Amino acid sequence: MAIELTMENFNSMIDNVITGICFFNYEDGELTPIFINEGFFRMLGYSRVQGMKFLEKVELSIIPEDIPIYRQGIRDVLKDDGVVDVEFRTVTGSGNLRWLHVRGNLYAREGKTYTIVTIIEDVTERKNVEEELQRQAERLHILSEAEGEKILDYNAKTDVMVMRSNDEYGLAKDEIHSRYMERFDASTIYKEDVAYYKAVLESLLRSPKHDTIEFRIKRFDDDFNWYQANLTSLLGPEGYVTRIVGRMININDKKLKEMELLLRAEKDALTGIYNQGATEQLIRNAIGDSKENTLSALMIIDLDNFKEANDLLGHANGDQLLEKTAGILNEMFKGGDIIGRIGGDEFMVYMRNMSTISDADELAGSIVKNVRYELDFEGQPIHVTCSVGVAVYPYHGKTYEELFEKADRAVYTVKANGKDGYRVYHAATTTIYHANRKVGYDMSKTIDYDRNIEDQVMQILFEEKVLESALRSSIELMTAKYHFHRGYICGNDSLPISRTIQFTVKQYATGKEAQEHYELKRMVNEILYAFFPGVAMIHDYDLTSEEMRDYFRAEGIKSMLYYPLAFKGEFQGAIVFESHEDVQKELSKTEMEEVRSLFRLMEAHILQIGLMDRLQNFVAQVAIFDNMDSYVYVINPDTYEISFINKKVVMDSPKVKIGDVCYKALQNRDTPCENCILHSLKKTDPHCRCTEELFNYSLRSWTRSSASWLECREENGLALVNSFDISEYFMG
Repeated sequence: MAIELTMENFNSMIDNVITGICFFNYEDGELTPIFINEGFFRMLGYSRVQGMKFLEKVELSIIPEDIPIYRQGIRDVLKDDGVVDVEFRTVTGSGNLRWLHVRGNLYAREGKTYTIVTIIEDVTERKNVEEELQRQAERLHILSEAEGEKILDYNAKTDVMVMRSNDEYGLAKDEIHSRYMERFDASTIYKEDVAYYKAVLESLLRSPKHDTIEFRIKRFDDDFNWYQANLTSLLGPEGYVTRIVGRMININDKKLKEMELLLRAEKDALTGIYNQGATEQLIRNAIGDSKENTLSALMIIDLDNFKEANDLLGHANGDQLLEKTAGILNEMFKGGDIIGRIGGDEFMVYMRNMSTISDADELAGSIVKNVRYELDFEGQPIHVTCSVGVAVYPYHGKTYEELFEKADRAVYTVKANGKDGYRVYHAATTTIYHANRKVGYDMSKTIDYDRNIEDQVMQILFEEKVLESALRSSIELMTAKYHFHRGYICGNDSLPISRTIQFTVKQYATGKEAQEHYELKRMVNEILYAFFPGVAMIHDYDLTSEEMRDYFRAEGIKSMLYYPLAFKGEFQGAIVFESHEDVQKELSKTEMEEVRSLFRLMEAHILQIGLMDRLQNFVAQVAIFDNMDSYVYVINPDTYEISFINKKVVMDSPKVKIGDVCYKALQNRDTPCENCILHSLKKTDPHCRCTEELFNYSLRSWTRSSASWLECREENGLALVNSFDISEYFMG
């Protein structure tokens, strides 16, 4: 039976079309949606509410290099010369990259207002096929042009390596190696180069990139010759690397001459690694050869307390420490990296072609962990550790001078904050730059203090893998944002941080020893907790304790923003920011609301780090919860501990904190509620939901509270409690 075509079912048909049908008004450079069908939102993975927000600032979701194409398309439509077709890339609601084909024309014009109608299709699969065909053509071009060289072509799907070279008559000769990676044959590669060669191939297979390696291959006369391979891995339409292609040339004569020069003039006589002059020149050469899309790191490693050990134990023992440190660095870094000694107790490493910034972060932490010596002098231990400063190319500089200066400043900061640690220069800037680069934001700025600071800190906390690095970056960002001079997190041994995490503006660094200063800070913070159990801006004239006044005077503190970390009502530590200006520091009401929310995010990360690991896409959930006009709590039904609270709870119930037990914090009880809403959640039903009307003592109001599973587990599950204030209606 035919369906009668009415306006109602016609609109339903349009909504269910699998492509996007959209009408826009364009006036004075602003594009305003006036009709969008449901098919558009389904195609990009948005709800209608999320999709309309996406369209309000559509350029933020378009890949930056494609924005000129998008803008030109609008200009062409406004000319009213007929239908206009454009293609550009965008990021979907789930974070995937998709190609869109937009076909549009001018529908009407009234004064300065233009009405544009468009049909939008997802053409990602077609574009992937086109790109793979283009790559295949490029590979054929490479192979056809190669003369007098060896060409490598590895197929990851079939695990076959083809090595092509020309014989003395100019005819192509192929060597075909099946099951190349499965049965990797290292017999023709020099023993010391095998691990490096294989590691580079495995790295190329993980993601599409370029790499240049130098290694030795056995010839027919059992001698080894140096070769240089320029390799490129290519992404197939399946979404993973399917092929590695490249050229391999004989550089034996050149390499032998270079090695002879190095042996004569570039080696440090004691340690056998590069000396200062050679290290600097090699790093300059490496920077000059680097491409914009590559990541490298310059690290300065400075031994702590070495002079004391050298003077007390003698130069022979000191020399042994230097040799041992050089050996540790040689073991940790690959053959293509540059390792040198640049001073009496200073070393430098240039780490080339990193995959992510976290590579440098992890290796710097490993250096600090491994370069630790305990020596005995007349029954007393002498501890020799190291401080490491890191600067990343190209984020922190594109010259040797820029990178060295910033790595040196990072070392100074580590020294000023107790030694025996590492620091990536300006870590907050680096982390945000790296996070923005992944989602396609405008890279004209590395950091934007006008952008919502809560979003920036959330990015750092939830995208940085190393907890202490994430917290250090957040402290640095907040110190700069609110113009403090020093910020730190100081906690008890139960917290998952090894020592005080601190950022200090250079001229305010103290000269006190780390352990002594750490214990003093912890004691002061615990005393302050008795007087200031929540967020507080403390000035020196507020203090009644002579002990506190002495501490403020000794440190030069005029104002302090203080936030205690407590778990089940017990002091665990504090987040502190200090101002050393004579003018008393004040924050506006808006800024105080910001810092309360920021402290809540940091507290959740410090005290409940397991929660972040358990929940998928926690960043998106936090953003959703914070924008809800209701009170949101995440609670463990087995322990009654509050694992998370949203911004509205923070603002209206400032005494409720993460780690509190819910019946005490919300209901002012010493024991669990007899009719607790959490008891109604069945662990056998992950979709279970229940609703009750409760009086919330922390809000002093009646609420309608709904409980559901955020993560359903037999033990230590997570329940989401969403409460609305219904006092007006209830009392009525």
